[in-house]
Amino acid sequence: MIKLKRCDKNPILTTVADHPWESVHVSNAGAALKDGKVHIFYRAEGADFRASTGFTWPVSRIGHAVSSDGVTIDERCPTPVIDLDGEQMPETDGVEDVRVSEIDGTYYAVYCTTTVYPETLALATSPDLIHFEKHGTLMPDYSQRTGGLLPAKVDGEFVLYHRVLPHLWASKSKDLKNWHDSKVVMHTRPGHWTEIKMGIGAPPIKTDQAWVMFMHGRDRHGVYRLGIMWLDLEDPTKVLKFQEEPILEPETDYEKNGFVPNVVYTCGAVVLGEDVFVYYGCADNCLAVATVPYNSLRL
Repeated sequence: MIKLKRCDKNPILTTVADHPWESVHVSNAGAALKDGKVHIFYRAEGADFRASTGFTWPVSRIGHAVSSDGVTIDERCPTPVIDLDGEQMPETDGVEDVRVSEIDGTYYAVYCTTTVYPETLALATSPDLIHFEKHGTLMPDYSQRTGGLLPAKVDGEFVLYHRVLPHLWASKSKDLKNWHDSKVVMHTRPGHWTEIKMGIGAPPIKTDQAWVMFMHGRDRHGVYRLGIMWLDLEDPTKVLKFQEEPILEPETDYEKNGFVPNVVYTCGAVVLGEDVFVYYGCADNCLAVATVPYNSLRL
């Protein structure tokens, strides 16, 4: 049975008082590996508040930090790497929960935008993980906030995992504009730890046997947990195996107590050395990391 091991230095990322845009909370983070360093793209919330929530929830932006060992933060950008400007949806008051996938040398960032209108997924791309170009909404006909791309094309097409409530879905596209073959990858189940909703966590990691997806689920009590599933290499919408037991659930004080209690939620994982580093937000308040040996992910 797969279980994540928490880093003893958790939480690894917290707020910065001198940066008003990330002075209140930091949490859910995507991650990408480049030149041996882990680039962490985290949700940051500051002193201003969202109109879409009646001014009760801080505006979210996406910050950027870099780590050489996967744990210690060596660099941290003083300004957001993805801010509110340039969004297709009017009155955008939040950009958050980004998932970054490298495909053919380009980094694709799928993230959520919040507005007074329904939440949508948006897309930005980068050649270097420093400069991002925005491309507007993904699947604009759907209200959804959770999505990420498979880090490879299948038969020349992109595969997007997304959450049309309450289930985990997948859709295909040649151009990231026109989508087809949308299907449920996995359904929620009454009484299960995923019973209220479930969705992609980190973009899948490839082994010689399967694509491995770290995912999330929420139960009727509002508790978020992390789980794991294995997807077919040739048809990554097909589930080969799903571990019934969660791989991580709120247990520590920083996971159980915060802005939204009892939440562990990942948007990113990377293979560094012999381990997979899974970055996860804790109670919508801080960022932590847990690991699992890469070789343990074999079927």
